[in-house]
This record gives sequence, C-alpha cells and structure tokens, in this order.
Amino acid sequence: MALTLLEIVQEVTAEIGLDSPSAVVGNTENQIRQLRALTNRVGRSLTREYEWRRLTKEHIFETTAPINFTGDIAGKVVTNIATTAALSPGMLVTGPNVKTWTEIATVDGPNQVTLNITPTAGGLAIPLSFLTQDYPLPADFDRQISNTSWDRSNFWPNSGSKSSQEWGWLKGGVISTGPRFRFRIYRNATRITPAPLGSIVQAYEYVSQNWVVATGEANASKAKMTLDTDTAIYPDDLMVLGVKFQWYRSKGLDW
Repeated sequence: MALTLLEIVQEVTAEIGLDSPSAVVGNTENQIRQLRALTNRVGRSLTREYEWRRLTKEHIFETTAPINFTGDIAGKVVTNIATTAALSPGMLVTGPNVKTWTEIATVDGPNQVTLNITPTAGGLAIPLSFLTQDYPLPADFDRQISNTSWDRSNFWPNSGSKSSQEWGWLKGGVISTGPRFRFRIYRNATRITPAPLGSIVQAYEYVSQNWVVATGEANASKAKMTLDTDTAIYPDDLMVLGVKFQWYRSKGLDW
C-alpha cells in the first residue's frame, strides 16, 4: 500500500528531526506547509525524469473531413457563410484566389470570419473549404513518447514531432510535400500537415502529468496532492528521499 501524503510527511519529519504532524492539508505550520509543497515538487519533477509505466497512456483520435461553404470575400473578411458554428481559428482555408497556408484568424460572428492572409481577389459566393489541422491533446498530457505516432488507417508512421525550424521549411520550402502526415505539438494541440481530407485514425503514446492517485478511486488521478490521503504512483522510498533532498537543499544544508 503506497504511502499517503500525510505518511510521507510524517516519515520525512521523523528522519530530519522535526515534530510529525497529525495533518498536512490545512496545517498552518510553516515547515509542514513547505514539506507539502516540496512533496508536490518532487512528484512533478519525477514525471519528467522517466517514462513511468503507470503514467504511460495511449491517445487515439480521428481526423475530420473538410467543411465546405460559400462566402463573400472582401480583403481578409469572409461574410455570408451559412454558419460558423463548426469553424475555429487555426483552420486552413482553401478555394479560388485563396493563398497557400491561409488560416482563419478570427471567427467574428455567426456568418463571418477573418483570414490571416489576403486572397489575390475578392468576390461573391466563393466556394471555400475549411480544413482542421489541430487536434486537442489529452487533458493530462505532459509529453509525447517519441516514435509512437501512427496513421492507423494507412498503416504507416507519422513524421515528427517537427521543430519550429522544420515546420517553417514545410510551409515555405519549394519542395516540402510528401505522402505521409507530419506533425508538431503546437498551441496545446497536435498540428497535422497536410490537413486530413477525411476520417483517419491517429494514435500515439504519451506520458501523463497525473502522478497522484486520488483517495479510494483506483482509476482517478490528478497532477497535485490536495488531500492527506492522496498517494503517488512512485515507490515510497523515492518520494521520502526526494522530499528530504529538496528540504535539505532549500535550507542550504549538505544534500
């Protein structure tokens, strides 16, 4: 049975020669408040040190088909769209006179959007396609595990995660297209190029930031200890030694 937050702090205080508390959460004693904060710091730090088995998860999502509407173009503004309910900033826009890599900059109302690049010409009832290139990360996402991103519909690996420099080349290079999807983590989403034209199953593994097991709920997790009865997914000795290490270092002692 894993040590709880209270038990971790009690063991630490016993080993470093402080009075052990009967409660941690809500305790107003400065040393105990500090030990609680250091316990959470240790948990967060360990998350980034290793691909822990209990923090490794799989994320599966399906891409979406383009949304097709007509609209009146004047400068960067597109009006008289049937509805913008399913449109959002960052979606790619294609159509006559629309330049490559044009995106929705803002959704201005129920029937109007503003583009980030001015089309070469305006007009009325221009056929436009709005393509989704950004797909949300899991709520508990910390980082993606390398070489696990696959296009399961076409049975090939995706190329990435691309750096900012590589993405700049993909958008600006003369020859930058290919048969496979390329991706990067951008604005808390997985950005895919070329933007998919239909439902394609995508999958990857990632490390969760939720290292805390909530009280009495085997499958409930969170990223911070907030109750005395919370436990960590890490070995008990690692938590106790980690908190001691952080405490000694914070006091300027030999650690």
